[in-house]
Amino acid sequence: MHSVKTAKLSTTVQRSRSSDRSAAQIASYSILSLLVFLTLVPIFFMLFSSLKSNAQILGNFWALPAPPQWGNYGEAFGAIWRYVVNTVVYAVAGSTLVCLLSSVSGYIFAKKTFPGKETLFMMMLAMMMIPGVLTLIPSYVLYNSLGLTNTPWVIIVAAAAGGQIFGTFLCRSFMSGVPNELFEAARIDGAHEITVFTRIVLPLSVPILATLFIMQSVGVYNDYIWPLLTIRDSSIQVIGVGLTVFENQFGITNMGVQFAAYALSSVPLVLIFAFGMKYYIQGMTQGALKM
Repeated sequence: MHSVKTAKLSTTVQRSRSSDRSAAQIASYSILSLLVFLTLVPIFFMLFSSLKSNAQILGNFWALPAPPQWGNYGEAFGAIWRYVVNTVVYAVAGSTLVCLLSSVSGYIFAKKTFPGKETLFMMMLAMMMIPGVLTLIPSYVLYNSLGLTNTPWVIIVAAAAGGQIFGTFLCRSFMSGVPNELFEAARIDGAHEITVFTRIVLPLSVPILATLFIMQSVGVYNDYIWPLLTIRDSSIQVIGVGLTVFENQFGITNMGVQFAAYALSSVPLVLIFAFGMKYYIQGMTQGALKM
């Protein structure tokens, strides 16, 4: 009799736990679904509006485009393609420099010993606490004195310098987990330091370098204040400032073309995440196998 009561009590407790777990899952899925909905609504609104004429947007805001105005994309592409190309070049160049320099400095801070290493690293981390807006004027004075303002290098060099501290932090944290025996075995086999870095450190660091490249590229692509402050020539301007110029030209006279420009300008970021995540996973797998 006692065992029967115990079994019933155990069954009741399991059902209660299962019910609580189901309620928690339903609540979690509901919240996530709401967040996904709130994220996708502006995107669909932008895409639908990019295929409408100005009369369609102002006349029936929520209606589907009928007929679709595909010419909006042709007009928008002709106006912003140079800005997009400029920004992609700056983002790739700046992010590549960040990955190269950060991998070297991260390896040194992770695996080398020299006086004041920890103090220097802590000082670098402290610089991350300084808001970037506070360094705008001093940075502008510095780059202007070097003759880099109103040139592509003012974006590329600033991107490489600005991402160096965070990149070093990421690379150091990742490389600290790589066994020292791996490097010692390579040195015993006669490998020089450059060989150790290029043949062992870099291949193993592909996952973190891919992550750093994506983060830095997105940051450069979305930058607005620094290019607005340092570049006056529209032929070398970035997409963030270029879209503002484009909006000022059209105003509310052709909002469909403006939405088409927004959609086109987001394509490089979509491609970065679509293909970057793939290489990130591949790099992580390769790093695990080489370990």
